[in-house]
Amino acid sequence: MPYDKALGTFFIRCRIKILHQPLLSYLLILLSFLVLSPILGQSHLLQ
Repeated sequence: MPYDKALGTFFIRCRIKILHQPLLSYLLILLSFLVLSPILGQSHLLQ
């Protein structure tokens, strides 16, 4: 149980660090867009 709590705080700290780095957050947004755009494109083709 304490291990899970430590892991949770670790993830929160990482998330805060990511938010404070604009370039890294921009790259994550770009990466997620590149991953989602083909999926969205396929769903539009199916309709």
